[in-house]
Amino acid sequence: MITFRICTRFRPDTSTCRLQSTLAEKMKQAVSGINPSDSEEEQKRILNEERDSKGEPFRPAFLCPKRKLRMQLNIEKETGQMKVQSLPRGDIFQRMMVRRPRKEEMSTEQDWPSVWPVARSFRSSVVPLPIRMGARRHPERRAPFKTEGNLELVKIPNFLHLTPAAIERHCNAIKKFCTKWPEKLEDNARHKFFPLTVSYCDYVHQGNSLRDMRSRVIIVQLKLSALHLDDHAVDKLIRLVGDRYNPENDMLTIVTDRCFTRKQNYDYAMYLLIALYNESFMSQMMFKSLGLQKVEDWEVKKAEDIRLISRTIDFKGSKMENDLQHLLSNMKEEKGNKTITMQKIDSKLEEFSKSWENYRNS
Repeated sequence: MITFRICTRFRPDTSTCRLQSTLAEKMKQAVSGINPSDSEEEQKRILNEERDSKGEPFRPAFLCPKRKLRMQLNIEKETGQMKVQSLPRGDIFQRMMVRRPRKEEMSTEQDWPSVWPVARSFRSSVVPLPIRMGARRHPERRAPFKTEGNLELVKIPNFLHLTPAAIERHCNAIKKFCTKWPEKLEDNARHKFFPLTVSYCDYVHQGNSLRDMRSRVIIVQLKLSALHLDDHAVDKLIRLVGDRYNPENDMLTIVTDRCFTRKQNYDYAMYLLIALYNESFMSQMMFKSLGLQKVEDWEVKKAEDIRLISRTIDFKGSKMENDLQHLLSNMKEEKGNKTITMQKIDSKLEEFSKSWENYRNS
């Protein structure tokens, strides 16, 4: 081993003296990777060890963790190769100080909005409800999992903060900021001034997406009498809409669900309503005046003979009307029936025609 001893002159202004240097030892250690303070066996092992180009030793790759499996531990316990350490039991007083679940101490007359005021994840120690959730292989044999440690109940959203008492309390709090509903605005008046009704639904469910395809559906309802159409326009509109018109309550219903968003379906429903309204007013004479040949077959046939293609069976022009008029004319010619007047005959005939039309068109 080579040791350089360097002595410096003593200076009165300094109190340290450097007697020897370990620079050569550090250079040798950096080149060979050997620490002089190690034993000879350790130095031989380092010299015989395989190293890479940078002087780093090859380290073994552990594909499996260096631990014993559960089966191996059980075998060692059974054969007595491993000593089982008995853990000390906790203090009985400390275990008694642990509070029981809060739901066991709750009263049925408690103020639930104070217990669960806002939306949060489910907690089995607070909710005193016998809820079960989960999937079993044989549900008829074993009931679903309880609330304790049930992750399915924690994952899904709950509405425990929206109880009737909580909703009533919120309504009373914001009541001073709301205006009263007009008392004179009854259902009949509402349908008179606001005949068009647009409805849609929002859905909340568990899943990997917050969107629901059913929420895009738009339903538009309108009474046909609110459009103030003539007989030809009403007949044509009913033929165009088909089964979307309910004659019992005179309601026209249009459902749109073809587009991807709710706004697109709403715009499409308004377009259909405007197109039906404008198309129903267009008669055969209007198309001819505009130089168009867009005339339906039923319109041509209806112009030729109203009873062949009519949507409903009318009393006017029927065989029953002809027979009845012939019978009444014979009654007028009889001399003994002087009390029968034309006014009574017309009233009876009109009443009979309405009953006959209701019977034939029902």
